[in-house]
Amino acid sequence: MRKKEYPKSVANGVRRATKTAIMAILEENNISLTAKVLTANDTGLGASDLVALNCNIILDNPTKELTQITGRRIKTGDVYKTYLGEESINALKKYIEHRTKGTRNIKPEIVTKDSPLFITHKQTRLIREELSTNIANAFKRHGEKCMSAHSLRKKLQTDLEKGGMPTNWIDQVLGHQLINSRDAYSLPTDEELQEAYIKAYSQIRIMPKQIKQISQTIKEPETIEATTLEQAKNALSNGYTYAGNLQQHNTIHKTTKPTQHQINFR
Repeated sequence: MRKKEYPKSVANGVRRATKTAIMAILEENNISLTAKVLTANDTGLGASDLVALNCNIILDNPTKELTQITGRRIKTGDVYKTYLGEESINALKKYIEHRTKGTRNIKPEIVTKDSPLFITHKQTRLIREELSTNIANAFKRHGEKCMSAHSLRKKLQTDLEKGGMPTNWIDQVLGHQLINSRDAYSLPTDEELQEAYIKAYSQIRIMPKQIKQISQTIKEPETIEATTLEQAKNALSNGYTYAGNLQQHNTIHKTTKPTQHQINFR
């Protein structure tokens, strides 16, 4: 925080949001609210900047797992370079899909790149006060007072610090004005900033990352019949091996291919 910006009373946004508090909100399974909270959590944008976003940040990057968003803060005019991470991207895709399908009370929406990212039930752009109220009330429902969208901004700053991002790089993500000479030194490239954000994302994300498991199907060994010693010799020369001996009529396994084969000697 900058000089003269310290909170002077107990108000919404004074406390930093926690993963436990955010998880409680996500468990409500409210598609719209989940998208708002996770977008605020990943980007650290203030309420005014969140409601100014359009759907192009998702529709222009349909396959990306990380998307940079660059703009100017509505409140101060300072440039920010922040990111949508895996969690917010997935939540926003689900939210946009929900809007295109509609509900019993809300007609399906034709979502374009210029459509507001967050809308009211009347399908108009959400305003800052309503977004702030949505998130603050969500925290209150779970016994968390003095938390708001700004609490998520504080959480991101803390998470980036935990992830080892330099202070002035964090200022660029959040759109803080750099102090004095810091503006001229150690300015990251977009690639460096992205790399640092990815490194810190394990701190930022709310849910544990799901590890994709690759299942392997085990095939039955392929077998061939060998009724003579000559056939057995030919099989052995082609990479098959005996599993037992000839007298027990056991199989001969092939070892030179990824899929095992067998030869039955009769």
